[in-house]
Amino acid sequence: MRKWISIGLMLLIIAGAGVHWKSWLPSATAFALRQYQPLSMKNIGIFLLKHTDPMMRNVARYLASAPEETQDELFLYFLEEEEPMADGESMQAANLSAISGIYTEYDGTAVANATEFDISEQLNENVKMPTFTGGEPAILIYHTHTTECYRNEEGIINTEDESQNVVAVGEAMKKVFEAAGYKTIHLKTVLNRDFSKAYPTARAAVEKVLEEYPSIQVVLDVHRDSISSNGVDYYPVTKVDGKEAAQIMFVCGTDAKGLSHPQWRKNFTYALQLSRKMGELYGELSRPVNLRRDRFNTHFTPYTLLVEVGSSANTLSQAIYGGELTAKAMIELWKNP
Repeated sequence: MRKWISIGLMLLIIAGAGVHWKSWLPSATAFALRQYQPLSMKNIGIFLLKHTDPMMRNVARYLASAPEETQDELFLYFLEEEEPMADGESMQAANLSAISGIYTEYDGTAVANATEFDISEQLNENVKMPTFTGGEPAILIYHTHTTECYRNEEGIINTEDESQNVVAVGEAMKKVFEAAGYKTIHLKTVLNRDFSKAYPTARAAVEKVLEEYPSIQVVLDVHRDSISSNGVDYYPVTKVDGKEAAQIMFVCGTDAKGLSHPQWRKNFTYALQLSRKMGELYGELSRPVNLRRDRFNTHFTPYTLLVEVGSSANTLSQAIYGGELTAKAMIELWKNP
């Protein structure tokens, strides 16, 4: 109900401001065509806000509740104007690093706070690192949106082929963890055949694993983002040791919508520490930590994170490298907070 009230208030403000339809209709139409689905009231609301009064962006952030509709689509207006793209080109690299200079930085990272919470204390706090039991499973990797894949010649955005979707990124991360001695379980089950029930389905699957292996401390839900604006698909990328890596964003849920999440501030602080460690080790690998009103199943342990590895326009090789570097940064943080 609150969402519809927000949309109603937004429309009244737009009507009073006398905004012309030409300022938002082209982008809204382009978005609908790219998605191959009817334009929902939610997406209309988001595009109306984005292309009218910048002061209303906070309402747009509230409406954009799904993790693949992250705030970076709203943050793209911070990017400097780049050279015109070649005819027909619809993909463009973007530097969305937390330390790129386009965000407000907090001691080596940045925050995209889409909540009403005061997080000033967490910006200067640290959390105790996880304690692992030798020989027992320590880490769980899974994928709520298992079929999400990366740039390909066929133009598909979802596939159950584990060699092409986010499962390949999770498997690369698992190898890094296990090479360092951390036993890791990688849940490859397809959890989003019914997309509307993906999060409840994932929650049940994870709870079953955690019941069987209570030694697990770190839980990672590995996704890939989707970042589009004005008909252009952006892919966040940086270079580490001369090789292109997809930039990474940590999404932290809260209890703002009423679901239990008593330790969300600890999860959020852990994500900040990890983002800073990635900056120390790999420069501009980490994007701003994204704090959200939804819980997104980030309540399992104090070290549970939703990890967005690149976007749909990144290549799989970029995503795998970004995932590997993220796993290495986690290991380094556990050893040297």
